[in-house]
Amino acid sequence: HSFPTRRSSDRLAIFEACLIGLVSGLAALLLGEGIGWLGGWRRTIAHWFPVYLALPAIGLLGGFLTGWLLDRFAPEATGSGMSEVKAVLAKVPMPLNLRIALVKLIGATLVLASGMPLGKEGPTVQIGAALANQLSRWFPTSPEHRRQLIAAGAGAGLAAAFNAPIAGVMFVIEELLQDVSGITLGTAILASFIASIVARIYGSHSLNLDLQLIAGNTSFSAQEIPFYLLLGILAGLLGALFNRGILGSLSFYRRFLNVSLPWRIGFAGLITGIALSFLPIALRDHAELQQLLLTGQINWQLVASMFCLQFVLILITYGSGAPGGLLVPSMTLGRSEEHTSEL
Repeated sequence: HSFPTRRSSDRLAIFEACLIGLVSGLAALLLGEGIGWLGGWRRTIAHWFPVYLALPAIGLLGGFLTGWLLDRFAPEATGSGMSEVKAVLAKVPMPLNLRIALVKLIGATLVLASGMPLGKEGPTVQIGAALANQLSRWFPTSPEHRRQLIAAGAGAGLAAAFNAPIAGVMFVIEELLQDVSGITLGTAILASFIASIVARIYGSHSLNLDLQLIAGNTSFSAQEIPFYLLLGILAGLLGALFNRGILGSLSFYRRFLNVSLPWRIGFAGLITGIALSFLPIALRDHAELQQLLLTGQINWQLVASMFCLQFVLILITYGSGAPGGLLVPSMTLGRSEEHTSEL
């Protein structure tokens, strides 16, 4: 009698992994499309009204609404969300459910569409993990398998955000569970690949590099090795400074800006809007900025200025508790750093 039971258990695990991948991919798709749609309205309003009034007002309103939503319904949805997922996987008692997934989805959409320089990979990780945890409650399973499903949901969210299924699998294995058992690996692979397929088929925005634009300029020679060594050292030093800045920003908000969450995130949105209003139109959108950096279409003076501005704005925004990730912003800073160091 054990053989049929084992087969039915395996089938249930496969079904759960596929379902988690599907819902995580759809959630990432909704997040990307929502950011694009509201971001389009933001650009339209900036054409209708003076930009120095429109962008700060949109940032303030978007931040305040996000803070109110988080404060009222799910304070656990602040920030990136990766730390909360790791805490749950480490068996720290904290909520991770459908309510948090919905609040994170709406809050991250408002924040990123308002122009705040954060990424969507952190929210998609927490959303995927929360959806997986909620779904696992509807099926009979062991606590250990529930951990595997939660990790698979987090990996699926990352895979859908970047359209990179292998990255989602490696994220589960290396970062979340440090486990390469068959059930962990199989669950992560199924969930990540299905989420990525959903995101790709239905047009989720991703960080795909347009290789046709940059392949013609790709070259390498031995004389460039010292440059890459210098770039690595510079990236490490600035990365350490960035980490210290993030911790310092969180501490600053706790100690000196002790106001409610809506006003903290609203303040960050206001500062971001004011800063963006002084930039050229092409640099007010973070996706367009990334594309310009990838293709090298802006001069080094502007790149250096954008690096400093983005560095400060990321610290201000993330320290406020706004729901957004740091991976994409740090990649943008790294790309800016490369352009500047080429001199």
